Amino acid sequence: MWVKDPAAEHVLNAEEDKATVYVVNVGDRDIQIGSHIHLADVNEDLLFFTGPEAATAAEAALTDPGRVWAERIAAARELAHQRSKTPGVAPWGYRLDIPAGDSMRFSPENAPSDAIEVVPIGGRRQVPGLRKDKQADVVDLG
Repeated sequence: MWVKDPAAEHVLNAEEDKATVYVVNVGDRDIQIGSHIHLADVNEDLLFFTGPEAATAAEAALTDPGRVWAERIAAARELAHQRSKTPGVAPWGYRLDIPAGDSMRFSPENAPSDAIEVVPIGGRRQVPGLRKDKQADVVDLG
């Protein structure tokens, strides 16, 4: 039986090139992501921003009283999409920096100002298609 020891000082992914992303869930339900899921392939209601400026802009778009909710989401999606599908830029080719088998849950109330650390996917850096609307082939992350 595996027991986490809170007193233990284990450093995860110490030699990896970590990146920080800002996350917002624009859906109406919690979204949970496992430790080794390719972030660019997760639920499309989970948006990733690579810098605090983009996260701030998305937060402004999502709270704009002059737009209906669908327009707010579309504006935030555009800000996230500009960078999130770019090879070499997080979250493309990245996964959560959490222990194997763990997961993180993102609620719709999650603010983009909540930063999380991500690390590059290791091994052969090949990811099978995880979503129906994506290619079924293996994606080579280089």
